[in-house]
Amino acid sequence: MKKILVLMGLLALLLAAGCGGGDETAADKVEAAAEDAQVATHDCDGGCGMKAVPVDQLTEKDGKFYCAGCLKKVEEEDHSGHNHG
Repeated sequence: MKKILVLMGLLALLLAAGCGGGDETAADKVEAAAEDAQVATHDCDGGCGMKAVPVDQLTEKDGKFYCAGCLKKVEEEDHSGHNHG
């Protein structure tokens, strides 16, 4: 009787642990998060010198990324929509 209970316990542990079936492990998730963190930053292309700023805090304009302060300066200097001639 004890052998059956022990075998059932081992079987339950194996089922709970799973067979690996392609599921991500905790290490895989940490590695993926680290890669996302590396991709999700960019330097500000303005003159402020900010480095590794999260992309969600930057605005892309003409293929360059700017923080809020530099974007305001770039937009003030952009006179392409005006006819000064």
